[in-house]
Amino acid sequence: MQITRRNSPNMNVGRQGRTPDFIACHITESTSLDGAISWLMNPEAQVSYHFVVARSGQVIQLVDIANTAWSNGTTNNSDSRDNRHSTIAAVRERRVSANLFTISIGFEGRHSEMQGGLVPAQLEAGSNLIRYIFEEVKRIYNFEIPLSRTNIIGHSEIAPRWKPNCPGRNFPFNEIIRGLNPPSNIAPWAEEAWKWATENKITDGTRPTDNITRQETMTLLHRLYKFISK
Repeated sequence: MQITRRNSPNMNVGRQGRTPDFIACHITESTSLDGAISWLMNPEAQVSYHFVVARSGQVIQLVDIANTAWSNGTTNNSDSRDNRHSTIAAVRERRVSANLFTISIGFEGRHSEMQGGLVPAQLEAGSNLIRYIFEEVKRIYNFEIPLSRTNIIGHSEIAPRWKPNCPGRNFPFNEIIRGLNPPSNIAPWAEEAWKWATENKITDGTRPTDNITRQETMTLLHRLYKFISK
């Protein structure tokens, strides 16, 4: 895919030996693409994304995947960005800055306008970018990021008290994931149940026709139990 390259100074070289296994989505909260890029290139901002996806569908890369962008920083300081507040188990358990194991994508827009909704060109470009990230992480780290709702997340899940509206309630996570995992091999009688289970994180939405192991069965039952308990 076509990517315009800029080099933001707001980054750290490397990832302290960690493999990026989450893709974190953001809203840029900018009135224009130029304004967002200018801010992300400003050393005083102390913030960056690996990629920005414009409403036009243009994709700009600001930080190498192998390096650490400054967008999902978490702490152990009992503040609003403390790891313990996260809804993501890995963030709570690892107790390090989430920047070290995330790849961040900023989508041009303002929460007050669309609550995280994307225009069609942006949705298509974002999906293509996630496929590109998947292939690059596989090439660089020999690791496949699960293309599911468990690993394609929002900033609000990493730091719900710090950024509760990023990217927003209308961000099309499920639409992106369905595009990444087309349900062509799902039987028609199972489509409704599969869609429900994927949207509610009972399953990650992959391998619909594979055999299930005992540990996978227990995981599905545990997720279903937590869903019902809510």
